[in-house]
Amino acid sequence: MPGVDRRAFSLGMLATLAAGTGGTASAAPAANGVPPAIGALYRRAIVIDALASPNTWNVPYPKPGPLTPAQLENVRASGMTAINLTVGKPGSLAETVKEIGFWLDQIARHPDYLTLVRRHADIARAKRDGKLGVIFGFQGMGMIGTDLGLIDAFAAMSVKIMQLTYNDRNALGAGSSLPESEGLTDLGREAVARMNGLGVLVDVGHANPSTAIQAAQASSRPITISHTGARAVFDSQRNLPDTAFRAVADRGGVVGLYLMPFLGRDPVAASRALFRRHLRHALDTCGEDHVGIGSDQSITPVDISPAYMDIVRQTAEARQKAGIGAPGEADSPVTVPDLNAPRRLEMIAADLNAAGYPDRVVEKVIGGNFDRLFRDVWLG
Repeated sequence: MPGVDRRAFSLGMLATLAAGTGGTASAAPAANGVPPAIGALYRRAIVIDALASPNTWNVPYPKPGPLTPAQLENVRASGMTAINLTVGKPGSLAETVKEIGFWLDQIARHPDYLTLVRRHADIARAKRDGKLGVIFGFQGMGMIGTDLGLIDAFAAMSVKIMQLTYNDRNALGAGSSLPESEGLTDLGREAVARMNGLGVLVDVGHANPSTAIQAAQASSRPITISHTGARAVFDSQRNLPDTAFRAVADRGGVVGLYLMPFLGRDPVAASRALFRRHLRHALDTCGEDHVGIGSDQSITPVDISPAYMDIVRQTAEARQKAGIGAPGEADSPVTVPDLNAPRRLEMIAADLNAAGYPDRVVEKVIGGNFDRLFRDVWLG
């Protein structure tokens, strides 16, 4: 892949990146320079990350498994109300069912920290109870093949958000690595209609522009791009153009911005300032009612170290061989180092405040817009 030499991450650079965030997995909220008024707003707001996990995420470092005490404390420290948690394995029906079972077990084992979101009212209940609402979602639907009846089955298992494609092609449409001459298939249109009828949120987070735009046009309900960046700010295949942003926003949907290396380099990794550029562009393009955060991160911060970067490289190489990778995955930490904290959405709230956005916009971006979208789409 093009970019920085992978071995050029010296200990000094890595230490600098980590030091900017308290980049170890500490459960204590950092003193992130958040004004007291924004801290109070954050505590009272519905805070939703439209793609996140309580567990290890993106690369298997540390090795994923049952939730640890440190991860659970970071869940509590985050102040988040709910997350969209990926439970699907796009290439395997059996692994998808197994993963749903794993997370049902984890939620049952940790009822003081986690609660399953089965309906919209469960989000407000999670907020009242001081728990993290876990929303089951898919990233890609290759596991269903051409059997649309499985959409009904997974909806009955409380999968509330279904992303049509991953980076590759499946029977429903074209992912981000495919040319724009490909898009939503006829079967994909049937799937969108089926999800509309079931009250399942259609997600085009990894779609190419044609699939994203066509899905928005085909849907009778608002849809989401749960996690992406602005291609107008940085030209990556994983970022979507303004045409896709507007297609989703104009129909009542929400565009979530991620904290991923596809935001660009500033100068080595994506920075907090660079993320602000993407966020500002999305607000200017979509409007204040149609932008949120889908960080694509673990709630527990990444430990940016040489060992971690080795796993980043190995994971990226494996994904490329499997045909599901994206350019830039191995070039830097798979995070925004200076937003690498459990309360990253509070830090984003502070940045919006510092940029002059009123409180109502701050509340919408950190969760209110996704909360409204879920209410509008889910049946019950």
